[in-house]
Amino acid sequence: MRGLGAQVVNVEGKQFVYPLETRDVEAAALIRECSERGNGVTTPTGQPGVWLDSPMIELLKGPGIIEKALPAMVRQFKRFDIDITIEPMLVYPTLHYQNGGVLIRTDSSTTVPNLYSAGEVSGGVHGRNRLMGNSLLEITVYGRRAGRAAALRAKEVKPGRLTLDHVVAWEKQLAEAGLSPETFSPLLLPEYTRHERQGEQSAE
Repeated sequence: MRGLGAQVVNVEGKQFVYPLETRDVEAAALIRECSERGNGVTTPTGQPGVWLDSPMIELLKGPGIIEKALPAMVRQFKRFDIDITIEPMLVYPTLHYQNGGVLIRTDSSTTVPNLYSAGEVSGGVHGRNRLMGNSLLEITVYGRRAGRAAALRAKEVKPGRLTLDHVVAWEKQLAEAGLSPETFSPLLLPEYTRHERQGEQSAE
């Protein structure tokens, strides 16, 4: 949406951040606008947000461009009676992409024998940040490399006896370090969503 020309505006309709900033800068600006400056749109649940002025795309590039470029998103919002070609979208940052830390070689192999990775789990492809729009290119390039390299490697490897000893060892290390295995990464939904859901269920 931002790449096509949609602009982020606050409750007063004012643009407060350059729309093509990197994701971390954009997300931080949205959070500050809502929590520190109090210029967010308050929803019925109390969760703040800001407007993503999607109709701006139609003004800049002509009628029908959203339907043509983002048909799935148009259908998604129409399920809730929102026409994003004429109505802005209410948005707020949550986890979208995580720059992982698994180091990979050019063929997507890792320092762990016979383990290949691609996508968010891998590190170093984008450095410490990522521009919008290039995650699909990354996963197709490194996903293909990982698949080819793993297939070639599979022809050479003779599997031994499969065990779960590595899981037992990992849980032991967690216990010794005093870490809880109940926290998962990436965190798909912020903690407040879980608390709200629990409160709604108890109220029912």
